[in-house]
Parts: sequence; structure tokens; C-alpha cells
Amino acid sequence: MGLEVRNITYVKSIPIEIRAKVLYEFLKKGTSMREIGKRISTNTELDGWNCWSIIHFYGFNRKDKGVYTNITLQKLIKQVGILNEEEIEQFYLADQTIEDIMIEYHLTLTDKDSTDVFRSINTKKGQIKLRAQLLANYHHSCALCKISNFKLLITSPIKSWPESSTEERINPKNAILFCTLHDALFQNGFISLSDNYEVIYSPNFDFSNQGISTDIAFSCPKQDPPDLRLLTEHRKKHNLTITQRGFF
Repeated sequence: MGLEVRNITYVKSIPIEIRAKVLYEFLKKGTSMREIGKRISTNTELDGWNCWSIIHFYGFNRKDKGVYTNITLQKLIKQVGILNEEEIEQFYLADQTIEDIMIEYHLTLTDKDSTDVFRSINTKKGQIKLRAQLLANYHHSCALCKISNFKLLITSPIKSWPESSTEERINPKNAILFCTLHDALFQNGFISLSDNYEVIYSPNFDFSNQGISTDIAFSCPKQDPPDLRLLTEHRKKHNLTITQRGFF
């Protein structure tokens, strides 16, 4: 569920220290949103709904209640102060949620220590910027077909996000804009690209029987083409060998 403009405006009007206290009560102590308002002394009305707005603004939900047992209030105040609330507002007004991002970019977040408390929202910020780059580079279309519907286009990592460094996760050369079908084929190793960016196919998948065309060609982006080193890693990961014709 996204945040409406009124919720975002409210959160931005609240002092950073108060926002941090709300997060501290919820994330560390597991305090209910109704009870948080009673515990925090403030001149601003702080009921359960407003506490929810603050918590949700920073990318948390009910699953995070009482989970971050190592966090300190001082660290939360510092981290909230560093975050760019204007950037957060921009992507909340976009048509995606944090859950959408985690699914789209094949991410799994499991760390719950105090240094990682804002990992999901920072991840989303980086991935939205990357998606915008790829959409421009690939002319808002799948690199292998003509699909251009925004909701059917996926930022498909060459090297999986869990295996990638922080720099690689935001590198446009480590991602290709695919439709949902070609993303699934690529992620499962049924298709890949040669060093000449020829489409190559796995013999372990019956494209014809599945009604999937192999009469396709890769549309090289106008900038930031896929990293050849990462493509080599992708082929090795799936135990695939390129023949002279570019087929497995």
C-alpha cells in the first residue's frame, strides 16, 4: 500500500527527532502504533494513523515490529537525518511499492542489525534510478522484443543482486531491460548473450513446444551495454558453452 500526498506532507512536517522516536518504539520495543503516540511528548498530534505514516514512509511494516533489537535512538536520529526525504517522496508518488521493488530486482533482505535498518528504502532509491537509466537506454522497450508496457518491463540483473556488490547493483552495465518473459528465461539460464551480443539458447529448454519464438535479436542500448565480463559469468553459472553460431 502506497502513501498519499497528505501522509507524506505530514511526515515531512514532523521533526527528525520525533520521527526517530516513533521508529525506535516500533522497531526495537515493538510498541503498538496507538501506544507510541501516548509515550512520545510532542506538540503535534501523534495518533496511531500518524505513527503508521512515519513508519511506512521509511519502508517498514508490521513484519518489522520489534525486530531491530540492536538499534539505538541516537543512531536512528543520525540515519533519519541523512536520508533524502525529497527522494523518498518522489518514489512513493511513483507506481511501485517496496515489495514490488524487492520482487522485481530478485532481492532478499534478511539482515536486521542496526547498521542495516534503512537498507530496503535505500535499495529502492538506487533501483528506481537504475530503472530510469535502462528505460532511456533501451528506448522504453524490451531488449529482445517490442513489448513496451511499463508494467511488463523488468530490470533484469546479469549478476544476481544478492551476489553483486553495492556498486554492481546500481551499475546499468549489470542489468538489461527485459519483458517479464525474457527476464524469466534469462534468470533461469535458458537464454544468454554472446560476447557479440548474439542471443544464445539453452538445449535444455524446448522453446518450440512452449510457443516461444527464437527469431529474436538483441537491441544494443545507446549507452551502457551489458558488461562482457558479467555475461561470461552468467554463461558459466548456467554451465553453457557458446558455439561458433552463437547457440548452445
